[in-house]
Amino acid sequence: MRILTLHSDYIKFEPTKKALKTAPEVKKEAEEMKECLVVFMSVEKNDEKNPEQVVDKLVSEVDNIIKQLKTSNVVLYPYAHLSNSLANPRIAQEVLEKAELALKKKYSVKRAPFGWYKKFTVSCKGHPLAEFSREFTAETLKKTVGEDLTEEERKNMLRDISKMRIDSRKLKENDHRLLGQQLDLFSFNEVAPGMVFWHSNGLIIFNELVELWRELHRSENYSEVSTPQIMDKRLWEISGHWRLYKENMFLTKYEESDYAVKPMSCPGGMLIYRSRPHSYKELPMRVSELGKVHRLELSGTLAGLFRVIQFTQDDAHVFCTEKQLESEVTRIVKLFVGMYQMFGFKEFRFSLSTRSEEKKDKYLGSDAVWNNAIKTLSNALNKLGMNFKIEPGEAKFYGPSLDLLIKDSLGREWQCSTLQLDFNTPNRFELEYVDESDKPQTPIMLHHVVYGSVERFIGILLEHTNANLPTWLSPVQVKVINFSESNVKAVEKLVKELKESGIRAESDLSNKTVNYKVRDAEIMKVPYIIVIGDKEEENKTLAVRVKGDKKPKFGVKKEEFTKKLLEEIKNRNLKHLI
Repeated sequence: MRILTLHSDYIKFEPTKKALKTAPEVKKEAEEMKECLVVFMSVEKNDEKNPEQVVDKLVSEVDNIIKQLKTSNVVLYPYAHLSNSLANPRIAQEVLEKAELALKKKYSVKRAPFGWYKKFTVSCKGHPLAEFSREFTAETLKKTVGEDLTEEERKNMLRDISKMRIDSRKLKENDHRLLGQQLDLFSFNEVAPGMVFWHSNGLIIFNELVELWRELHRSENYSEVSTPQIMDKRLWEISGHWRLYKENMFLTKYEESDYAVKPMSCPGGMLIYRSRPHSYKELPMRVSELGKVHRLELSGTLAGLFRVIQFTQDDAHVFCTEKQLESEVTRIVKLFVGMYQMFGFKEFRFSLSTRSEEKKDKYLGSDAVWNNAIKTLSNALNKLGMNFKIEPGEAKFYGPSLDLLIKDSLGREWQCSTLQLDFNTPNRFELEYVDESDKPQTPIMLHHVVYGSVERFIGILLEHTNANLPTWLSPVQVKVINFSESNVKAVEKLVKELKESGIRAESDLSNKTVNYKVRDAEIMKVPYIIVIGDKEEENKTLAVRVKGDKKPKFGVKKEEFTKKLLEEIKNRNLKHLI
């Protein structure tokens, strides 16, 4: 069976004439369903083997999709032209009828007539989402719970989950999904929608960015922590997420209790703070966490690294007094700007997100709390001479936020770093510190992220640079090529020495010509390509081709090359030093 689902404002359909002589008689009048999930479906030959199982799978898929939508209305619409291997009409009719009966137990269902030509009009919410399409057959479904797959079923299923490929027809040349495939950085698979499979090369980039993040936060006196992935419903009720954010969370049960996969790390961080008493002498207290978080997203909104379900949020919390607040905001803004200047982003601006005055009930905290928070953020930006724009209604439910928007080499604007002032969560979790007079006080809390999502930032950076990453970020920093078979040992020796120095080096000892090897290394965006021939071995020098240069540099001393390259990597230079 193949299905395509649309989340619709309404669909109107009307039978016009019979397409099959055996089609049951129906009234030729229009029917309409509003606020519905429309399921265009095609019953195929493979479904004839086990129609009951296919119906069960269809119901399961509709259940999964409809959980993400605010509707209980379903329209089943047979659409034979989706396939050229259709099932017997009698079987198809049977499948449709059984699907209708099964779904009616949970939802309000209309079924368009089978075997008739029909005309329809439909209004979709947003765009028609081809990502909602599904294909499943009896061959790839287990017959009973606990029964193992047959050899044929296993092979079919393995083939099905292994055929994931990027449709590049509508993607631009510098799209990070194409670059990720070309450079063997990452992949996606529908067995884990919206979650990244990091390959070795991509994980190197990821880990280098994480190490930079750690260095910067250590230099700013942050202590790194880690909190659990799955936590009790009670925690999310205290934080307010259960009431205001539940529809975006993955839920599960453990021993009859409700749990949630964390969509953010903040509530867990509150429990760490509460685990012991605190004094004013400890403030400002700065805590950071690289948290794996999950957020429920419609499959049609997923977009490579830019929009995922699982991502790594570089979270940080600062607990401080009211007197320390403005200086902490100023320090964090400088941290944001300094970080993005390291990557060569020169154009940026700030936006200050405030709450919607018409929907105050959707936010935590009093008017006085919000006004004070907004005033503090505005004052800090004004003192730093930063331009910013106020964005009403764009704040999170627990406080106003300050966002850094960067402009990439293609002129696109991205929101990455965020600073959120939170006067509410410390009160909800009854966080305290003891002041100079030994009296309990509630700290003010700042949430902030620098990358926002490490995955998303990698996507932005790949497209900003067209994958021409600086040397310190490049998965392979040096590719060493032999001119002839007699130079193999010299290449192997140099690669070994470079690796021992801490440089990511690889050799290409294939039987291809030197020009082909150079071209392959250039396609993989390797910053430095070294060719060793008899002349280089004799003179104990290197022929070095720098990425972007048309001609190699001859007579480069190995010691000089290694020294300058290590300096370039250590200082995270944007430009080559060699």
